[in-house]
Amino acid sequence: MKYTGLTNAEVIASRAKYGNNEMPRPKLKSAWQFFFEVFQDKLNIVLLIMMCMFIVLSAFGYGSVFEAAGIGIVLLVVAITTVASKLKGQRSAEDLRIKSSMLYADVMRNGVLVHIPATEVVVDDIVILRAGEMICADGYVVDGAIAVNNAILNGESDECEKTPVPSDFVYNRDAKISGDTYIDAHSVFSGTTVLSGECAMRVARVGGSTENAKIMATLHSIDGVKTTLQIQLDNLADKISKIGSVCATIIFLVLLFVNIHSSGLAADASMLYMVFSALTVALTIFVAAVPEGLPFIIGIITGQNVSTMIKNNILAKNPNKIPESGNIQILCTDKTGTLTRGIIEPVHNFTGDGTDIGFDGALGGVIADAFLENIALTSGATYGSDGTIIGGNLTGRALLTAVAPVAQQITQIQSEVPVLERIVFNSANKFSAVRTADVSCYLGAPEVVLSHAKYYLDETGNIVPLNHNMIAELIKQNASRAMRLVATAYSTSWATDEKLPDDLVLISIVAMRDQVRPGVSDVVASLRKSGVNVMMITGDILDTARAIARDCGIICTDDDIAMTASELDEMSDDMAKSILPRIKVIARATPDTKLRVVKLAQSLNLCIGMCGDGTNDAPALKRADVGFAMGDGTDVCKESGDIIITDNNFLSIAKCILLGRTFVHNVINFLKFQLPINFSLVILSILFPLMFGFDAFTAVQILIVNIVMDSLNSLAFGGEPSRPEYMSEPAQGKDAPLLSRPVLAQVAWTTVGFVCVFGVLASPMVRPIFETPDVYMSARFALLVIMAIMNGFCVRVDGFNIFNRLRTNPMFLAVAFGVVACTVLCVSFGGAVLQLSPLDASQWLVILCLSLLIIPINFVRVVFIQAK
Repeated sequence: MKYTGLTNAEVIASRAKYGNNEMPRPKLKSAWQFFFEVFQDKLNIVLLIMMCMFIVLSAFGYGSVFEAAGIGIVLLVVAITTVASKLKGQRSAEDLRIKSSMLYADVMRNGVLVHIPATEVVVDDIVILRAGEMICADGYVVDGAIAVNNAILNGESDECEKTPVPSDFVYNRDAKISGDTYIDAHSVFSGTTVLSGECAMRVARVGGSTENAKIMATLHSIDGVKTTLQIQLDNLADKISKIGSVCATIIFLVLLFVNIHSSGLAADASMLYMVFSALTVALTIFVAAVPEGLPFIIGIITGQNVSTMIKNNILAKNPNKIPESGNIQILCTDKTGTLTRGIIEPVHNFTGDGTDIGFDGALGGVIADAFLENIALTSGATYGSDGTIIGGNLTGRALLTAVAPVAQQITQIQSEVPVLERIVFNSANKFSAVRTADVSCYLGAPEVVLSHAKYYLDETGNIVPLNHNMIAELIKQNASRAMRLVATAYSTSWATDEKLPDDLVLISIVAMRDQVRPGVSDVVASLRKSGVNVMMITGDILDTARAIARDCGIICTDDDIAMTASELDEMSDDMAKSILPRIKVIARATPDTKLRVVKLAQSLNLCIGMCGDGTNDAPALKRADVGFAMGDGTDVCKESGDIIITDNNFLSIAKCILLGRTFVHNVINFLKFQLPINFSLVILSILFPLMFGFDAFTAVQILIVNIVMDSLNSLAFGGEPSRPEYMSEPAQGKDAPLLSRPVLAQVAWTTVGFVCVFGVLASPMVRPIFETPDVYMSARFALLVIMAIMNGFCVRVDGFNIFNRLRTNPMFLAVAFGVVACTVLCVSFGGAVLQLSPLDASQWLVILCLSLLIIPINFVRVVFIQAK
């Protein structure tokens, strides 16, 4: 490297003058902003109007100011709870943004290549850029050549070639940057992606001064597309809203009729008060019935799941895709680093006659010397000052790892042998090359190198004709054992127009192996049992891919198909779709292959997840229903993914699918708990005035029940841990309803049970226990809350043991006891504000016994289900 980079003193001076390389953070909202947003909600506006009307009526002697105070307290609790939740969510989102946007860069400092966080890059730094990386600052190319994708700047996905600036180039910091600047021959910009090649860039602008900073400022205000769960919840809320509107109208008319019938038709202020009281209860029922708080509740559950995922090495960059991951029916995965450990270890180093010469230079003589010089120059990797290997791609770093015992010799070659010209490896040419004053060295895929090689170098240094049949058999044997092969060769000729010369001399063929991760085969079997079809899409040759697929358990029957991308390309869409569920391996895949598989699956209305770690995976990751990016993948890959697997482990992807299913189950359990409360409130508010001539609950009581049940119990059910049996369930398609028929039947059964228990409370045997109307009101309020808690125990389980797995969710018990304690406090001290009177011990015992009735009522439902 002819550039030594900045010194420590120059770095400090540059940072002081031009600032840090940190993007402007999105403006965070204050607590007051969230507070005022609460009162922009239409339902809360209705409550505010109701409170004001109660204040006006109480001023004229009708009603009590405590009714207005009660609504005000409820609104304040709603506001405080919402603000606290949104502040926490905002902090979590900011933490996720920081973690997911952490980039690193290879920079020349003090004559040494160092690997540093991109935020530490300063103006005038020399940054080394390679294929697959996201550029961390604005600048211009000073050495090498690359192709970049400027789509983030101008929306054009075409490759844009970048070459070094002239030696007399002077950067004009005041020059206006336009669309023409994006596509000029030398300028590169932060946020764009290197598609191919390798170069040295001099940094010109950092942080908020970059072009990307202007674009990023607008991206934070763009809302994402709704997921399947969000659409399902919106549809559910819409249906219940319509039902709530009809019921609220009925309740208003019923209450108005009852009040007028009992007091006559006098058109005075008292009549106005009765009308308004009826309207207030009706509107309150509508507020309670309509699950407008579902987005808030889902936000709470999402926050809990994000925290759980982080503990499992899963970073949900797009938390809305957590439940979507549980619906995956096809999971496309890369091989290297995902199914395998991602650590390639060179195992054999075969010469042209099949001899294994090893890697340490002690064996092989002339061949070993030629081999060491070849990989020192073509690998693109080097030893850092601390002995770590930096730069290059995975293969290049693996080769340098193998020859680490002679690292000093490698370093000496790299420093003493000048490179006159270089071709960087890319997916198109499949080889890298360097030209020195004496020889040209080549490193590439065996099928590419061998097609241009007629000779090989033997142990004595002689050039001998190459036996292609023998070498082909050697390659086939190693490929069948899941070996990755790379060939080294040299020539006196240079590759013109990136085409290999036809006089290559083979030095050796290196066989490398990447072991399957422990536990992968068990996870694949579990996914298959749960209806998830695992498909390996890899760039490796078919034999290698098939061998790894067998080791992983992806291929396990004669019906399973392993094919190449070219074979898939020859098929029509209809033919490909007909065999898609049977395809387990696609080898020699291209970016277009992965994208086509995603489109084929989506055309069949299947939910597809795509795993990837390379730049070529980005289009498919972006298009897939859920994109899983590996933690050590390229920057553009992580930018395109929805969920980042920080430990690059396939087992973590399976955990993510399980957590996604757990998320949906917890939402459904919450709805099974909450909907009977809402429906019971509506039914009881209609029946009590008609049958007994008074309201079942006051507006304030209804609001308290709704708020307490919504917010606290979302925490209780959101904390339910995953169950292994969730992975035994078939994957749900995109068209599957959120609430299945059995769930709807359970909600209906529980609602009927609630109403029947209230019928017992109103019976001649029980009613006299509660002497006064205020005490009877307290009994109704307490019964509804405590019976709902008892139903929560039933909702958690599918059988008779309502205490099953209670220890796994301590939050549930904490919330249950907390709600009971709050109920006792409200009844004992609510007084005129809540229109409640204290209950004695015997009355509380009756309430407890009545609330327990919901448990045997649920047992009857379970008996019917098990009988079927």
